[in-house]
Amino acid sequence: MILFIWAVALFFLALWSLAGWGLHAVVSTDGSWVGQLEPLIQKVPFGDLLERWLPTWQDLLRTALDLTQSGLAWLGAAAPVVVGVLWAIGAFLLLGTAGLLTVIVVILRRQTPPLPQAA
Repeated sequence: MILFIWAVALFFLALWSLAGWGLHAVVSTDGSWVGQLEPLIQKVPFGDLLERWLPTWQDLLRTALDLTQSGLAWLGAAAPVVVGVLWAIGAFLLLGTAGLLTVIVVILRRQTPPLPQAA
């Protein structure tokens, strides 16, 4: 039973590590692609209708793109720390749970009387 607990824990730890690697790969990508969306602002359908209702919609959209680009740049720079902390918390919880289950199994084994042997 203890071997099964730790095998499952190590399997989930491997999956957790793979998820952490994938998250790091996604988050640390370059955010410069947001700057390439600027020409698309001019091609927004029904732009004249938007201009009537919200005259500064293009400026607001440019500001949102700038904020998005700077946010992605910050997140990309902080990716190793953020992902490392998240991975460590998850790994600690996985291994702690496996350790707790191991202790429970050991305690239950000590309290259970041995089965009689058939002759």
